[in-house]
Parts: sequence; C-alpha cells; structure tokens
Amino acid sequence: MAEAAHIEEVPPHLECAICWKLLLEPVSVPCGHTFCQGCLAQALGYRNVCSVCRAPVPPGQAVNVLIRSMIAEQYPRALAHRRQEQQEELREADDNAAAQRREEVRNDGPSDEALILPILRSVKFALPHSRVEHDTSGQDELVQFALQGGRRVCSLPSNEDLGVCMIIEDFRPATERQHSSFVRLVSKFRVRLIEPPQLHEDGFEIGRFEAMFDTPLPLNDLVVESISGESTEEETASAIGYQCIELLDRQRGMLGPGALYAFAEQCGEIPAAFRRRPGTLTSADLEQLSFWLLGAIVMDEPGRKRLLHSTDTRDRLAACQRKMQAAGPRCVLNLPGADSWMHPGQSSWTSIVLLLVVFGLLVAKACGLFDQAFGRQRSLPLRFG
Repeated sequence: MAEAAHIEEVPPHLECAICWKLLLEPVSVPCGHTFCQGCLAQALGYRNVCSVCRAPVPPGQAVNVLIRSMIAEQYPRALAHRRQEQQEELREADDNAAAQRREEVRNDGPSDEALILPILRSVKFALPHSRVEHDTSGQDELVQFALQGGRRVCSLPSNEDLGVCMIIEDFRPATERQHSSFVRLVSKFRVRLIEPPQLHEDGFEIGRFEAMFDTPLPLNDLVVESISGESTEEETASAIGYQCIELLDRQRGMLGPGALYAFAEQCGEIPAAFRRRPGTLTSADLEQLSFWLLGAIVMDEPGRKRLLHSTDTRDRLAACQRKMQAAGPRCVLNLPGADSWMHPGQSSWTSIVLLLVVFGLLVAKACGLFDQAFGRQRSLPLRFG
C-alpha cells in the first residue's frame, strides 16, 4: 500500500484506450489516438481499424518516441509499476502455454508416466508441427494398434533415440488399384526414447518415451522491444522471429503462383501466432515458429540434425535468420526439387558456368550454327564399298 501511494497519478490522455493503463511503448495512429504497442498489435490482428473511431490504420506504425520519453521523465514510478505488470502478464501467459503443452502430452493419462508409443521407423528426421505422408505397407498392424488407442505413433529414425510424437490424421489402406497403404500424420512434439524398445506380438516395436521441449525463454525475449525500455545491442528472440518472417516473405516474393502453391502444400502456413501484427508471444509460439522455419528453408542435414536436437529456441531462430540473410537474392525455400543444380548450397560459380553454357547454346541456335552443321551432314554423299 505504501509503495502504491508513491506512484504518480497518470492523466487520462496518457492511458491506452484499449487496456486503460499507462501507455507502454505508445503508438499513435493517423487518426490521433494512441495505444500500447502490444494492445494495438492484438487489435489489428482482427481488423485494421482504430479501436476507438474505426478509422483505417495502415501497417508499420512506429513507437511515438516523444510520448515515451515524456512518460519516462514525468512518471518514472508509474512506468516501472506498469512494466512490472507486463512481466507478470507475460509470465502468466507463458505458464498457461506450458500447462497446455503438458496437458497435450498427458492426453488423459497420468502426467508422471512415460509415453508408450508404437514406433514407425523413418529414414529422415520429422519436424514438430508439420504434416507428412508415410508409406505404411506391411505395417498395417501398427497403424490399427494406434487407431484403437490415442492415434499416436512415434516417428523414429533407425539408430536414434530422438523422435517426434505424431497423430494419425488419415489412413488409406491398400486396395486393388492402390497397392500400398498410406497414413497422413500431424507431428506434435519431440520425444526421447528412455529404454530399449520392445517387440509387440504383431511384429512392430513399442517404446517408452519422455516429451522434450525447448528451455523456456526469458521474459524479455517474448516481446519485440525490451521490457526494461533500455536499448540493447542484442535482439530479442521475438524480434529475430519477425525478421525471419520478413526475410521469408521476400523469398516467397521470388516465386510464381505454381511454386507458391507447392511451398504451401509442402510446408503449410506460418504459425497462427505470427499471422497478426507483432505483439506478445510465448515460448511455445517461438519454438513452433523455429521448427516451421527449419522445415521451410533448405539446410544441410548435419545442421538440421543439430538444431533438431537443440533445446535453444533462440539459437534455432538465429540459424534460420543467418541462412536467409546469407542467401541474398538466391532462393533457399524448401521446394520440391530443391536439391537440383540450383541448390543454394552449391558454388555460385557452378551456376554461372551452367548459365553461360545454356546462353551459348541458345546463341548458336539463333545464329543457325546447328542447322548448318546438320545440313552439311545430310548433304554428304553416301559411299558404298
């Protein structure tokens, strides 16, 4: 109570018109109203209009530095109290997201027990939060076992202890026309094998697993701007995530309609939390984005494997950011056929030489050199011995 009594009284014109609290990172829109940056981002995620007068609000509104400086100078204790409230809100949202993930893992079972999952052996590492189709010819018993339970399987490469828990979305058994059976899977979270798998009587493996998530991020990483309000050289994880989305949008701008459709079919949409304006995120949101980006861009297998085993969300985001920044105008999106001669990991000199060869052949054809050569061969007299 004594501490609250020393907090300055804030005038109404310095309160956000959405949360009715002291403006935090104030943003003034063209119609003249001012909001907290986080409140405005959340509101614009639904409609691009002012929450007070419904006037259109264009994207890219920056923080009003003048109002922010005035609040910091005239109401320092109120601002410190407001930042503390923001930290508590962030902590509560992050805790709720973590509780939802634990509930997803538990799946109506005891939370302290390991996951018992049938093992679907795979060639490559599956990524969390993705969709895949798997040929299950000869493994129908495994699929039926999973369908009778919680529809869960573990995609696990051979000689590995790290896999991904997946939910069976659709199963297409073999028919007279379709000789192979296929299953469509939605990957959820990583799991680690905690003891050697056992062989089921129907011939497939069953293992005991524990769920594996990234280490929760510091609260300061969950917002684009630093919570303390002080400028720092190191970007927050949220800022890196949104920069990755901007870089990826530039990459997608290089594609035609057909390639865009193929990319969407292969990688899916950007996670829902990042389809709106920059705002407050959770550790789970950023972890999901980092894995989506890992599947959306071409990366060497050792690097991808290292990032898949890592529990550092920030490191995974930064690696994707560096990959796209280094690519420049070259496409690094994970499209069908990305391992062709246009693979961005190859030498740029190889691509230039190939382009010059193709260009030379086109020039030769335009000059009629090929026609002259083939015409000369046709005009040669036939000689018989």
